[in-house]
Amino acid sequence: MIFNSCTLEEDSRAKVELKVGRFEQDFFKLSPENVFDSLPKLKKIYAPFFTNTDDEFWRNILKDSVHLRLYAHVRDSFKYINKEIEQIVPVLERYKYHFNPPFEKFYLFTYVSRLDYDYPVIFSDSLLFIALDLYLGEEHPAYGNQPRYLAREHDRKFIPIDVAYAISESLIIEQKQTSETLLSHMIREGIKLYITRKLLPEEKEYNIFKYTKEQLDFCEENERNIWLYFVNNKLLFDVNYMTKKNFIDPAPFTKLGTEFDNQIPGRLGRWIGYKIVSQYMRKNKNISLKDLIKSTDYHSIFYQANYKP
Repeated sequence: MIFNSCTLEEDSRAKVELKVGRFEQDFFKLSPENVFDSLPKLKKIYAPFFTNTDDEFWRNILKDSVHLRLYAHVRDSFKYINKEIEQIVPVLERYKYHFNPPFEKFYLFTYVSRLDYDYPVIFSDSLLFIALDLYLGEEHPAYGNQPRYLAREHDRKFIPIDVAYAISESLIIEQKQTSETLLSHMIREGIKLYITRKLLPEEKEYNIFKYTKEQLDFCEENERNIWLYFVNNKLLFDVNYMTKKNFIDPAPFTKLGTEFDNQIPGRLGRWIGYKIVSQYMRKNKNISLKDLIKSTDYHSIFYQANYKP
């Protein structure tokens, strides 16, 4: 496998074994009439899918027209996933190297989620689940009801990025405090993105943020002005839910009240959080990724980073 050049640390990997199961291919071979006789064998191979479900649930899926139509699209688009596997294995190897989880073997399962947009990739312990019906391409009619800025994320090129991000999410302890500041939220998201970047050092940076190249270029060229907007409007320590939503959640653009708003991508707070975390790690080269995920005093990270673009 050929990668772009990267540093010794970024290219350091620990070997892992990845077992792949195409659940959707094996499941949709079954017929609704004989499903009760066929499921026991499938349950032995794909046990995680059958937790808290009964056999009737699975027969109904085999009769569901939406599921069947989505499976047909997945079957046509993802007959093979060799390229995706080749991209995912190094992510797991870097995860193993940096965080030393107690697993030598990982399991990848693909499936059809019936467009469960909230969970394109799920990672838990040694198990990785990828909903292939969420990667059929941004122009696919399945996403016709979604706005374009969200539909563009349904490209298969985002699969390894979503895998790396799901791993990073699994490492971070979420703090469900209503009084949490925007700054804390930004830095926590920045840590996830920083880990994602370390697990995929060869990936184009704008893809990590789900931006276009032009969007990231705009942010980089206007970094100081963007930062001053947060500072001058006293947003960093704002605890209002809508403030956090406006700067963290997906959006076609970020409203700053300028004539350039349509050029400013959404989720701007995540990008600034990434810049702060990157600055913090550059100033603290002795801190490992394993140390970073233990850091929950996000304001301390901010002050130590001394981020001043």
